Amino acid sequence: MNKNRFFLIVEREYKAIVAKKSFILVTLLAPILMIGLMLVPALLMDMNSSDARLVSIVDMSGKYGKDFKDTDDYKFQVLENTPIDKIKQQYEKADGDIYAILVIPANVETTHQVNIYSDNPVKMSLNNEVEDVLEKSLSDAKISSYDIPGLADIIEKSQISVSVKSHTWDEEGESVSSSTLSMIIGMALAMLTYVFVLMYGAMIMSSVVEDKTNRIVEVIVSSCRPLELMLGKIVSIALVGLTQIAVWSIFVGIGLFALSAIGFTSSPADTAQLQGEMAQLPISEGEEIVQAILGVDWGKLLFIFVLYFIGGYLLYASLFAGFGSAVDQQSDANQFMTPVMMIIILALLIGEGCMQDPDGTLGVICSFIPFTSPIVMMIRLPYDVPAWEIATSVLLLYGTAFLFTFFASRIYRTGILMYGRKVTFKELLKWAR
Repeated sequence: MNKNRFFLIVEREYKAIVAKKSFILVTLLAPILMIGLMLVPALLMDMNSSDARLVSIVDMSGKYGKDFKDTDDYKFQVLENTPIDKIKQQYEKADGDIYAILVIPANVETTHQVNIYSDNPVKMSLNNEVEDVLEKSLSDAKISSYDIPGLADIIEKSQISVSVKSHTWDEEGESVSSSTLSMIIGMALAMLTYVFVLMYGAMIMSSVVEDKTNRIVEVIVSSCRPLELMLGKIVSIALVGLTQIAVWSIFVGIGLFALSAIGFTSSPADTAQLQGEMAQLPISEGEEIVQAILGVDWGKLLFIFVLYFIGGYLLYASLFAGFGSAVDQQSDANQFMTPVMMIIILALLIGEGCMQDPDGTLGVICSFIPFTSPIVMMIRLPYDVPAWEIATSVLLLYGTAFLFTFFASRIYRTGILMYGRKVTFKELLKWAR
Protein backbone atom coordinates (compact mmCIF):
# COMPACT_ATOMS: atom_id res chain seq x y z
CA MET A 1 0.00 0.00 0.00
CA ASN A 2 1.38 3.40 -1.03
CA LYS A 3 1.58 5.59 2.11
CA ASN A 4 1.47 8.87 0.19
CA ARG A 5 -1.73 7.90 -1.60
CA PHE A 6 -3.22 6.61 1.65
CA PHE A 7 -2.58 9.86 3.52
CA LEU A 8 -3.89 11.90 0.59
CA ILE A 9 -7.12 9.88 0.71
CA VAL A 10 -7.38 10.40 4.48
CA GLU A 11 -6.82 14.15 4.06
CA ARG A 12 -9.35 14.41 1.25
CA GLU A 13 -12.05 12.44 3.07
CA TYR A 14 -11.46 14.26 6.34
CA LYS A 15 -11.71 17.72 4.80
CA ALA A 16 -14.75 16.73 2.72
CA ILE A 17 -16.72 15.85 5.87
CA VAL A 18 -15.41 18.49 8.28
CA ALA A 19 -16.02 21.31 5.77
CA LYS A 20 -19.72 20.46 5.44
CA LYS A 21 -22.15 22.90 7.04
CA SER A 22 -24.16 20.00 8.42
CA PHE A 23 -21.11 18.65 10.27
CA ILE A 24 -20.28 22.06 11.70
CA LEU A 25 -23.86 22.62 12.82
CA VAL A 26 -24.15 19.20 14.42
CA THR A 27 -20.81 19.57 16.18
CA LEU A 28 -21.67 23.01 17.53
CA LEU A 29 -25.32 22.33 18.33
CA ALA A 30 -24.93 18.86 19.88
CA PRO A 31 -23.88 20.22 23.33
CA ILE A 32 -26.75 22.70 23.22
CA LEU A 33 -29.17 19.91 22.32
CA MET A 34 -27.87 17.79 25.17
CA ILE A 35 -28.37 20.64 27.61
CA GLY A 36 -31.80 21.21 26.12
CA LEU A 37 -32.76 17.58 26.64
CA MET A 38 -31.96 18.02 30.32
CA LEU A 39 -33.63 21.41 30.76
CA VAL A 40 -36.71 21.08 28.51
CA PRO A 41 -38.54 18.52 30.70
CA ALA A 42 -38.17 20.80 33.72
CA LEU A 43 -39.34 23.82 31.71
CA LEU A 44 -42.29 21.89 30.33
CA MET A 45 -43.28 20.86 33.83
CA ASP A 46 -43.19 24.50 34.92
CA MET A 47 -45.20 25.58 31.88
CA ASN A 48 -47.65 22.75 32.42
CA SER A 49 -48.22 23.70 36.04
CA SER A 50 -51.36 25.70 36.62
CA ASP A 51 -53.22 27.16 39.57
CA ALA A 52 -54.11 24.80 42.36
CA ARG A 53 -57.25 22.82 41.58
CA LEU A 54 -60.10 22.65 44.06
CA VAL A 55 -60.96 19.21 45.38
CA SER A 56 -64.08 18.87 47.52
CA ILE A 57 -64.18 16.17 50.18
CA VAL A 58 -67.32 14.40 51.37
CA ASP A 59 -66.15 12.66 54.56
CA MET A 60 -68.87 10.28 55.64
CA SER A 61 -66.62 8.89 58.37
CA GLY A 62 -66.18 12.34 59.88
CA LYS A 63 -62.54 11.60 60.78
CA TYR A 64 -60.15 11.96 57.89
CA GLY A 65 -61.25 14.91 55.77
CA LYS A 66 -59.38 17.33 58.03
CA ASP A 67 -56.09 15.52 57.38
CA PHE A 68 -55.87 16.84 53.81
CA LYS A 69 -53.72 19.95 53.57
CA ASP A 70 -53.44 22.29 50.59
CA THR A 71 -50.51 21.71 48.21
CA ASP A 72 -49.11 23.57 45.21
CA ASP A 73 -51.36 21.53 42.92
CA TYR A 74 -54.53 21.01 44.93
CA LYS A 75 -56.72 22.80 47.46
CA PHE A 76 -59.02 20.73 49.62
CA GLN A 77 -62.34 21.73 51.16
CA VAL A 78 -64.52 19.51 53.34
CA LEU A 79 -68.23 19.56 52.47
CA GLU A 80 -71.16 18.44 54.50
CA ASN A 81 -72.17 14.81 54.13
CA THR A 82 -74.02 14.44 50.89
CA PRO A 83 -75.88 11.37 49.63
CA ILE A 84 -74.20 9.59 46.75
CA ASP A 85 -77.05 10.34 44.35
CA LYS A 86 -76.69 14.10 44.96
CA ILE A 87 -72.91 14.32 44.60
CA LYS A 88 -73.11 14.72 40.82
CA GLN A 89 -75.69 17.48 41.19
CA GLN A 90 -73.41 19.33 43.54
CA TYR A 91 -70.49 18.89 41.16
CA GLU A 92 -72.50 20.27 38.21
CA LYS A 93 -73.76 23.16 40.31
CA ALA A 94 -70.15 24.27 40.87
CA ASP A 95 -69.92 24.88 37.09
CA GLY A 96 -66.29 23.85 36.73
CA ASP A 97 -64.98 25.44 39.92
CA ILE A 98 -64.57 22.01 41.52
CA TYR A 99 -61.95 19.79 39.89
CA ALA A 100 -63.10 16.59 41.58
CA ILE A 101 -65.05 15.30 44.59
CA LEU A 102 -63.42 12.84 46.98
CA VAL A 103 -65.87 10.63 48.83
CA ILE A 104 -64.60 8.91 51.97
CA PRO A 105 -67.10 6.21 53.02
CA ALA A 106 -68.02 5.59 56.62
CA ASN A 107 -66.47 2.11 56.58
CA VAL A 108 -63.15 3.24 55.09
CA GLU A 109 -61.28 1.69 58.04
CA THR A 110 -62.39 -1.78 56.92
CA THR A 111 -62.69 -1.39 53.15
CA HIS A 112 -59.58 0.80 52.74
CA GLN A 113 -61.14 2.26 49.60
CA VAL A 114 -62.29 5.74 48.62
CA ASN A 115 -63.80 7.15 45.44
CA ILE A 116 -63.08 10.21 43.32
CA TYR A 117 -65.74 11.61 41.00
CA SER A 118 -65.22 14.02 38.10
CA ASP A 119 -66.30 14.61 34.51
CA ASN A 120 -62.85 13.85 33.12
CA PRO A 121 -60.13 11.46 34.29
CA VAL A 122 -58.16 13.07 37.10
CA LYS A 123 -54.39 13.30 37.23
CA MET A 124 -52.46 10.48 38.81
CA SER A 125 -50.88 13.01 41.15
CA LEU A 126 -54.27 13.47 42.83
CA ASN A 127 -54.66 9.73 43.31
CA ASN A 128 -51.16 9.57 44.79
CA GLU A 129 -51.84 12.48 47.12
CA VAL A 130 -55.07 10.92 48.39
CA GLU A 131 -53.41 7.54 48.89
CA ASP A 132 -50.47 9.02 50.81
CA VAL A 133 -52.65 11.05 53.16
CA LEU A 134 -55.18 8.32 53.90
CA GLU A 135 -52.58 5.58 54.30
CA LYS A 136 -50.85 7.59 57.00
CA SER A 137 -54.13 8.60 58.68
CA LEU A 138 -55.54 5.08 58.69
CA SER A 139 -52.25 3.66 59.95
CA ASP A 140 -52.16 6.18 62.80
CA ALA A 141 -55.79 5.36 63.66
CA LYS A 142 -55.03 1.64 63.67
CA ILE A 143 -52.06 2.14 65.98
CA SER A 144 -54.14 4.30 68.34
CA SER A 145 -56.83 1.62 68.52
CA TYR A 146 -54.44 -0.73 70.37
CA ASP A 147 -54.37 1.75 73.28
CA ILE A 148 -50.71 1.07 74.08
CA PRO A 149 -48.85 4.13 75.39
CA GLY A 150 -46.03 5.26 73.08
CA LEU A 151 -46.80 2.58 70.47
CA ALA A 152 -46.64 5.06 67.59
CA ASP A 153 -43.15 6.21 68.62
CA ILE A 154 -42.01 2.61 69.07
CA ILE A 155 -43.17 1.67 65.59
CA GLU A 156 -41.62 4.77 64.05
CA LYS A 157 -38.28 4.10 65.70
CA SER A 158 -38.39 0.45 64.62
CA GLN A 159 -38.52 1.42 60.93
CA ILE A 160 -34.86 0.95 60.04
CA SER A 161 -33.41 1.26 56.53
CA VAL A 162 -30.18 -0.49 55.68
CA SER A 163 -27.68 0.91 53.17
CA VAL A 164 -25.29 -1.58 51.57
CA LYS A 165 -21.92 -0.34 50.31
CA SER A 166 -19.71 -2.93 48.64
CA HIS A 167 -15.97 -2.43 48.40
CA THR A 168 -12.94 -4.19 46.99
CA TRP A 169 -9.59 -4.21 48.76
CA ASP A 170 -5.98 -4.39 47.70
CA GLU A 171 -3.29 -6.80 48.84
CA GLU A 172 -2.81 -4.81 52.05
CA GLY A 173 -6.50 -5.12 52.89
CA GLU A 174 -7.39 -1.47 52.28
CA SER A 175 -10.59 -0.52 50.48
CA VAL A 176 -9.70 0.80 47.04
CA SER A 177 -12.91 0.95 44.99
CA SER A 178 -16.68 0.58 45.06
CA SER A 179 -18.67 -2.05 43.18
CA THR A 180 -21.31 0.56 42.36
CA LEU A 181 -18.67 2.82 40.85
CA SER A 182 -17.34 -0.14 38.83
CA MET A 183 -20.80 -0.77 37.43
CA ILE A 184 -21.23 2.90 36.45
CA ILE A 185 -17.80 3.05 34.79
CA GLY A 186 -18.40 -0.17 32.86
CA MET A 187 -21.79 0.97 31.58
CA ALA A 188 -20.40 4.37 30.58
CA LEU A 189 -17.56 2.80 28.57
CA ALA A 190 -19.97 0.35 26.91
CA MET A 191 -22.38 3.14 25.92
CA LEU A 192 -19.51 5.22 24.55
CA THR A 193 -18.35 2.31 22.39
CA TYR A 194 -21.92 1.62 21.25
CA VAL A 195 -22.68 5.22 20.26
CA PHE A 196 -19.34 5.80 18.54
CA VAL A 197 -19.39 2.61 16.49
CA LEU A 198 -23.03 3.03 15.47
CA MET A 199 -22.85 6.72 14.62
CA TYR A 200 -19.55 6.81 12.76
CA GLY A 201 -20.05 3.41 11.15
CA ALA A 202 -23.23 4.77 9.57
CA MET A 203 -21.24 7.84 8.51
CA ILE A 204 -18.77 5.60 6.65
CA MET A 205 -21.57 3.89 4.77
CA SER A 206 -23.11 7.24 3.83
CA SER A 207 -19.75 8.52 2.57
CA VAL A 208 -19.20 5.43 0.40
CA VAL A 209 -22.71 5.58 -1.06
CA GLU A 210 -22.37 9.32 -1.72
CA ASP A 211 -19.10 8.89 -3.63
CA LYS A 212 -20.59 6.07 -5.63
CA THR A 213 -23.74 8.04 -6.45
CA ASN A 214 -21.74 11.10 -7.54
CA ARG A 215 -19.42 8.92 -9.67
CA ILE A 216 -16.40 10.43 -7.90
CA VAL A 217 -15.15 6.99 -7.01
CA GLU A 218 -14.58 6.16 -10.70
CA VAL A 219 -11.89 8.83 -10.83
CA ILE A 220 -10.34 7.93 -7.48
CA VAL A 221 -9.93 4.18 -8.09
CA SER A 222 -8.08 4.91 -11.32
CA SER A 223 -5.13 6.18 -9.27
CA CYS A 224 -5.27 4.09 -6.08
CA ARG A 225 -6.12 0.61 -4.88
CA PRO A 226 -9.60 -0.11 -3.44
CA LEU A 227 -8.00 -1.22 -0.15
CA GLU A 228 -6.27 2.14 0.18
CA LEU A 229 -9.51 3.98 -0.53
CA MET A 230 -11.52 1.93 1.96
CA LEU A 231 -8.94 2.19 4.76
CA GLY A 232 -8.59 5.90 4.02
CA LYS A 233 -12.30 6.37 4.60
CA ILE A 234 -12.21 4.34 7.81
CA VAL A 235 -9.28 6.30 9.24
CA SER A 236 -10.66 9.67 8.12
CA ILE A 237 -14.03 9.02 9.76
CA ALA A 238 -12.20 8.02 12.95
CA LEU A 239 -10.38 11.37 12.85
CA VAL A 240 -13.70 13.13 12.26
CA GLY A 241 -15.07 11.48 15.37
CA LEU A 242 -12.03 12.48 17.40
CA THR A 243 -12.46 16.05 16.14
CA GLN A 244 -16.04 16.15 17.37
CA ILE A 245 -15.06 14.70 20.73
CA ALA A 246 -12.28 17.31 21.05
CA VAL A 247 -14.69 20.17 20.27
CA TRP A 248 -17.24 18.84 22.76
CA SER A 249 -14.51 18.50 25.39
CA ILE A 250 -13.62 22.15 24.87
CA PHE A 251 -17.27 23.11 25.35
CA VAL A 252 -17.41 21.10 28.57
CA GLY A 253 -14.24 22.79 29.80
CA ILE A 254 -15.63 26.24 29.00
CA GLY A 255 -18.86 25.37 30.79
CA LEU A 256 -17.04 24.19 33.89
CA PHE A 257 -14.86 27.31 33.86
CA ALA A 258 -17.96 29.52 33.52
CA LEU A 259 -19.64 27.77 36.44
CA SER A 260 -16.57 28.18 38.59
CA ALA A 261 -16.33 31.86 37.60
CA ILE A 262 -19.95 32.38 38.57
CA GLY A 263 -19.25 30.72 41.88
CA PHE A 264 -16.26 32.99 42.55
CA THR A 265 -18.17 36.16 41.65
CA SER A 266 -21.20 35.37 43.82
CA SER A 267 -21.98 37.58 46.76
CA PRO A 268 -20.35 36.87 50.16
CA ALA A 269 -23.74 36.05 51.65
CA ASP A 270 -24.43 33.43 48.97
CA THR A 271 -20.93 32.01 49.39
CA ALA A 272 -21.35 31.75 53.15
CA GLN A 273 -24.72 30.05 52.72
CA LEU A 274 -23.22 27.56 50.24
CA GLN A 275 -20.34 26.81 52.60
CA GLY A 276 -22.78 26.28 55.43
CA GLU A 277 -24.83 23.84 53.39
CA MET A 278 -21.72 21.93 52.30
CA ALA A 279 -20.53 21.77 55.89
CA GLN A 280 -23.67 19.84 56.79
CA LEU A 281 -22.96 17.11 54.24
CA PRO A 282 -21.63 13.81 55.57
CA ILE A 283 -17.87 14.14 55.13
CA SER A 284 -17.24 10.43 55.50
CA GLU A 285 -19.44 9.63 52.53
CA GLY A 286 -17.67 12.20 50.36
CA GLU A 287 -14.31 10.82 51.39
CA GLU A 288 -15.45 7.32 50.45
CA ILE A 289 -16.52 8.49 46.98
CA VAL A 290 -13.21 10.29 46.39
CA GLN A 291 -11.28 7.28 47.67
CA ALA A 292 -13.25 4.94 45.39
CA ILE A 293 -12.60 7.14 42.34
CA LEU A 294 -8.91 7.43 43.10
CA GLY A 295 -8.73 3.71 43.78
CA VAL A 296 -9.66 2.84 40.20
CA ASP A 297 -6.67 1.89 38.05
CA TRP A 298 -7.52 4.47 35.38
CA GLY A 299 -4.34 3.93 33.37
CA LYS A 300 -4.98 0.22 32.87
CA LEU A 301 -8.70 0.77 32.35
CA LEU A 302 -8.31 3.44 29.66
CA PHE A 303 -5.50 1.56 27.88
CA ILE A 304 -7.60 -1.60 27.53
CA PHE A 305 -10.64 0.50 26.57
CA VAL A 306 -8.69 2.10 23.72
CA LEU A 307 -7.62 -1.36 22.49
CA TYR A 308 -11.21 -2.60 22.33
CA PHE A 309 -12.43 0.73 21.04
CA ILE A 310 -10.08 0.67 18.03
CA GLY A 311 -10.62 -3.04 17.36
CA GLY A 312 -14.41 -2.79 17.54
CA TYR A 313 -14.48 0.31 15.35
CA LEU A 314 -12.22 -1.32 12.74
CA LEU A 315 -14.38 -4.45 12.66
CA TYR A 316 -17.72 -2.70 12.24
CA ALA A 317 -16.37 0.11 10.07
CA SER A 318 -15.04 -2.40 7.54
CA LEU A 319 -18.47 -4.03 7.39
CA PHE A 320 -20.22 -0.70 6.87
CA ALA A 321 -17.73 0.27 4.14
CA GLY A 322 -18.05 -3.07 2.35
CA PHE A 323 -21.84 -3.07 2.49
CA GLY A 324 -21.98 0.58 1.40
CA SER A 325 -20.05 -0.21 -1.75
CA ALA A 326 -22.66 -2.78 -2.80
CA VAL A 327 -25.58 -0.33 -3.05
CA ASP A 328 -26.36 2.67 -5.23
CA GLN A 329 -28.64 4.62 -2.89
CA GLN A 330 -28.76 5.27 0.84
CA SER A 331 -32.25 3.77 1.06
CA ASP A 332 -30.93 0.44 -0.27
CA ALA A 333 -28.29 0.28 2.45
CA ASN A 334 -30.82 -0.54 5.16
CA GLN A 335 -30.97 -4.22 4.18
CA PHE A 336 -27.28 -4.54 5.04
CA MET A 337 -27.14 -2.00 7.85
CA THR A 338 -30.00 -3.46 9.88
CA PRO A 339 -28.33 -6.83 10.69
CA VAL A 340 -25.15 -5.07 11.81
CA MET A 341 -27.13 -2.68 14.03
CA MET A 342 -29.02 -5.62 15.54
CA ILE A 343 -25.71 -7.27 16.47
CA ILE A 344 -24.49 -4.08 18.16
CA ILE A 345 -27.78 -3.65 20.05
CA LEU A 346 -27.70 -7.32 21.08
CA ALA A 347 -24.19 -6.83 22.43
CA LEU A 348 -25.40 -3.87 24.51
CA LEU A 349 -28.33 -5.87 25.90
CA ILE A 350 -26.02 -8.76 26.80
CA GLY A 351 -23.68 -6.28 28.46
CA GLU A 352 -26.51 -4.86 30.57
CA GLY A 353 -27.40 -8.40 31.63
CA CYS A 354 -23.79 -9.01 32.64
CA MET A 355 -23.96 -6.15 35.15
CA GLN A 356 -25.73 -8.53 37.56
CA ASP A 357 -23.18 -11.33 37.04
CA PRO A 358 -19.97 -10.14 35.31
CA ASP A 359 -18.33 -13.55 35.63
CA GLY A 360 -21.35 -15.51 34.39
CA THR A 361 -21.11 -17.97 31.54
CA LEU A 362 -22.90 -15.69 29.06
CA GLY A 363 -20.65 -12.73 29.85
CA VAL A 364 -17.45 -14.76 29.58
CA ILE A 365 -18.45 -16.36 26.25
CA CYS A 366 -19.54 -13.04 24.71
CA SER A 367 -16.25 -11.49 25.86
CA PHE A 368 -14.46 -13.77 23.41
CA ILE A 369 -16.86 -13.27 20.49
CA PRO A 370 -15.38 -10.38 18.44
CA PHE A 371 -18.76 -8.89 17.50
CA THR A 372 -19.83 -8.52 21.14
CA SER A 373 -16.55 -8.29 23.06
CA PRO A 374 -15.96 -4.50 22.54
CA ILE A 375 -19.15 -3.77 24.50
CA VAL A 376 -19.49 -6.76 26.84
CA MET A 377 -15.88 -6.59 27.99
CA MET A 378 -16.33 -2.91 28.86
CA ILE A 379 -19.02 -3.96 31.37
CA ARG A 380 -16.77 -6.65 32.86
CA LEU A 381 -13.51 -4.70 32.72
CA PRO A 382 -13.85 -2.82 36.06
CA TYR A 383 -14.51 -6.15 37.83
CA ASP A 384 -10.90 -7.33 37.53
CA VAL A 385 -11.12 -9.67 34.54
CA PRO A 386 -8.24 -12.20 34.38
CA ALA A 387 -5.36 -11.11 32.15
CA TRP A 388 -5.53 -14.22 29.98
CA GLU A 389 -9.18 -13.53 29.13
CA ILE A 390 -8.36 -9.96 28.08
CA ALA A 391 -5.37 -11.05 26.01
CA THR A 392 -7.31 -13.83 24.26
CA SER A 393 -10.28 -11.55 23.62
CA VAL A 394 -8.08 -8.78 22.15
CA LEU A 395 -6.27 -11.21 19.86
CA LEU A 396 -9.56 -12.65 18.60
CA LEU A 397 -10.98 -9.17 18.10
CA TYR A 398 -8.06 -7.81 16.09
CA GLY A 399 -7.64 -11.03 14.14
CA THR A 400 -11.30 -10.96 13.14
CA ALA A 401 -11.14 -7.21 12.43
CA PHE A 402 -8.21 -7.60 10.03
CA LEU A 403 -9.82 -10.63 8.42
CA PHE A 404 -13.10 -8.80 7.83
CA THR A 405 -11.21 -5.74 6.62
CA PHE A 406 -9.59 -7.96 3.99
CA PHE A 407 -12.92 -9.48 2.94
CA ALA A 408 -14.59 -6.06 2.97
CA SER A 409 -11.88 -4.72 0.69
CA ARG A 410 -12.64 -7.49 -1.83
CA ILE A 411 -16.35 -6.64 -1.68
CA TYR A 412 -15.44 -2.97 -1.96
CA ARG A 413 -13.25 -3.63 -5.02
CA THR A 414 -16.08 -5.34 -6.88
CA GLY A 415 -19.07 -3.37 -5.67
CA ILE A 416 -17.70 0.15 -5.86
CA LEU A 417 -17.91 0.21 -9.68
CA MET A 418 -21.14 -1.79 -10.01
CA TYR A 419 -24.37 0.08 -10.65
CA GLY A 420 -28.03 -0.76 -11.21
CA ARG A 421 -28.12 -4.11 -9.39
CA LYS A 422 -29.80 -5.29 -6.22
CA VAL A 423 -27.05 -7.22 -4.48
CA THR A 424 -27.83 -10.06 -2.07
CA PHE A 425 -25.78 -11.52 0.76
CA LYS A 426 -25.05 -14.55 -1.40
CA GLU A 427 -23.40 -12.35 -4.04
CA LEU A 428 -21.40 -10.54 -1.35
CA LEU A 429 -19.98 -13.89 -0.22
CA LYS A 430 -18.94 -14.65 -3.78
CA TRP A 431 -17.19 -11.30 -4.05
CA ALA A 432 -15.40 -11.90 -0.75
CA ARG A 433 -14.12 -15.27 -1.96
